[in-house]
Amino acid sequence: MGPADNIHPGHGKPPVTIFVNTRKFPWTERDISYEQVYDLAFPNEPLNEGDVARIEFSRGPNGGGPGTLRPGRKVNVKTNMVFDVYVTVRS
Repeated sequence: MGPADNIHPGHGKPPVTIFVNTRKFPWTERDISYEQVYDLAFPNEPLNEGDVARIEFSRGPNGGGPGTLRPGRKVNVKTNMVFDVYVTVRS
């Protein structure tokens, strides 16, 4: 299951709009994972050995504060939530 499987409205709740690296996406799931955010930011571009992706968000849940999403973790999605994905390439 890839990121495209989650961005189309289904029989569940209507999608909310999220922003990943300034691009708008509809999202129908309650949560989004680190891996799903990365896949939206860089589709079909897996991290290379030694590369690191840092994902920060703002307009988040529980008061709309900023935060960092770590590998293997999820965060509750809120409409107009903003995710910024930064990749550090190690040479």
